[in-house]
Formats: sequence, C-alpha cells, structure tokens
Amino acid sequence: MNLFFLLTLSFFLVSPTPANSDERIYDTKNICGRYYAAEINAGESARLLGLKGSGRVGSRVEQYCNFFR
Repeated sequence: MNLFFLLTLSFFLVSPTPANSDERIYDTKNICGRYYAAEINAGESARLLGLKGSGRVGSRVEQYCNFFR
C-alpha cells in the first residue's frame, strides 16, 4: 500500500505541466508587447510581470522583455 502511494505521488510530482508555462510565456510576451507599444508604462509593466525592487524600473523591464524577443 505504501509503495502504491509513493508511486502515485511521484508520478504526479514528476509529470510536466506545459500548459501553465505556455500561458505564462504568452502573458509575458503580451505584457512586453504592450510596454514596447507604449500602451502601458514601465511601472505597470513591472507590476504585471512581478518585478520588484528599487532602481530604474524601465531598464529592468527592458532587460526582462529582451529575453522574450
């Protein structure tokens, strides 16, 4: 019984979840596209992307978004 539980648990922990990562990448590209099209400002982009910290927000957003270009 213990072995069955461990095998089932390991299967669910190891199985990939590509849908969530694909959605996150799409959302990030959408936010970065809106930022570069000047539909939203750097502060709003950073908030939507989950970037925190002080300093130049615009440069951090650009660095983050350049990865997805």
